[in-house]
Amino acid sequence: MRSGGGPPLGWKHARMPLDSLIDPATASDAGGVAGRRGQKHQDHVAASYVIAMLSDPSIAQIECETADDVTIRRAAPGGGTDNEYVQVKTTDNEDKWTATALLAREDGREGTSIAERSLACDTHPGEPTFRLVTNREPRGNLASFKKTRNARSAADANFQTASASIAKRYASFKSRNGRTLADWCGKLLWEVEPDLARLADRNTLELHKLANKAGERPSTVDVVAAYGELLNMVIDASDASRVLTPERKRITREDARTWWRSRIAAFAAETRRIVKVYRVRTDEFFSRFVFLPEDTINRTLAAYDVEYDGGRWRSEELVRHLIDWIPEVVLPPDILATFDHLSARATLSRAVKACEVRGALPAEELLTELMLHAILRHHHGSEPIACKIFHMSGGRMTFSSAHILLDDAGDQLWLGQTRVTVAADRATLPSAVAASLEAALNRTVLREEREIVLQLRHPAHLSDHDLGRSMAAHGRVDDLLSVLHVPVLIAYDSSVLGGGFSDNYLEDLRTEAEDIYKDLKSELQTDFRDVRIHIFLIPVECAGTLARAFEAALRTHR
Repeated sequence: MRSGGGPPLGWKHARMPLDSLIDPATASDAGGVAGRRGQKHQDHVAASYVIAMLSDPSIAQIECETADDVTIRRAAPGGGTDNEYVQVKTTDNEDKWTATALLAREDGREGTSIAERSLACDTHPGEPTFRLVTNREPRGNLASFKKTRNARSAADANFQTASASIAKRYASFKSRNGRTLADWCGKLLWEVEPDLARLADRNTLELHKLANKAGERPSTVDVVAAYGELLNMVIDASDASRVLTPERKRITREDARTWWRSRIAAFAAETRRIVKVYRVRTDEFFSRFVFLPEDTINRTLAAYDVEYDGGRWRSEELVRHLIDWIPEVVLPPDILATFDHLSARATLSRAVKACEVRGALPAEELLTELMLHAILRHHHGSEPIACKIFHMSGGRMTFSSAHILLDDAGDQLWLGQTRVTVAADRATLPSAVAASLEAALNRTVLREEREIVLQLRHPAHLSDHDLGRSMAAHGRVDDLLSVLHVPVLIAYDSSVLGGGFSDNYLEDLRTEAEDIYKDLKSELQTDFRDVRIHIFLIPVECAGTLARAFEAALRTHR
């Protein structure tokens, strides 16, 4: 809703707030404060000019109900200000505006027609322009006033005819500054806003665009709330007394920009508060080479290969990949939401320091936690509820992570365990895993686990999910078991990888992994029949060497 042509060349924006254009000789609140509540169309029109002022430095100030319904004050070339006087006219009938209606006087009194009242605003220094905003279209030649001022020419017959018919009607009527209705026609812009809701939506959209330009992506609800604040500013300015508080009838550019900066800050804070930090998906690293679901016994085997590159097992790449996951494993989502891609290194450094502050965690344990996290996040599209590696239940850590998997058949809660084993301990691995699960799946322990999860979760940063009654603070354990999945990740020293690269190493890895799973499955058959257990196997070349390389890499990020 800006006038055509934009700011004049050489403008300088006003450095200090301008006095409101109120004539002290005629200042009165009659028909103003008491009568203007409910003039919604005018409020939204004024709000549109305040929004334009946010990005247009030539606009110094918007005034409400001073010289006219709305007054736009612009910086003039060489100093001073130019004034645009805006009248907002709404009627209930559907007839188009005519010159007769524009020039109709009240009881025949001079200066009471719409055109004369608009021209009469020209009592102040500066070059004036005029604007009519109506909810009905102008008829015939009057439509030429809808053209932007700099788009008109002497050859425009419709414009010339309309101007001449208005100017000659009251040729003797002049503003205090000596301008006539012919001058008024030359400076008039006519705008039509037929739909109040559409105008409000357009204003809201403009605020949304300005927020996007400032780098924020606020929700529609937040932008609508901001527009409500702006509208209240306009209403307050309109309601302010011309006599007692004339300074409150203006909204300066600095006032508007200060308010808008506060809104941008609030948008940013709200975005950080509710941003879904786990929506980002990463490139695949682990390659799954075995997948064996056994639904009838609630068991699944999945084995993942780090792979070779040029005949060399990719231990260095594995370390770098796992370190990238440390922030998600250690830092809560409300902290992750405050970082962007430019501060990734600082985020990692903070996460590594958080590990140290919370207490020593053996490198092998942190390695396997990161492996499980990476696999659940990438291969299963999970969203972590909480990392639990620093939170004990009954003085011991039973489950080290908690993730949600969104599923059309019903959302799932995955509580994970991890361990590292070397070849010498392979025989005792099944019984050790069984003992660990037996302790973790005790009903009392599960209640405690749920309490920890409820304490650590950040619902605002998770996608919408439905775990039903399972996450009720005092819900039944049976409800928890109905959505529970238990991934057990085991990183083991592989005799196949220990022998080095060969063309058929993957086939040998499959046999090795299936043998380990066979022993585990037999140990887990009886006591955990109703619990869905997922065995994740990751063969490594040498667990000790990998842990030392991981520790060395961590030191570089402190």
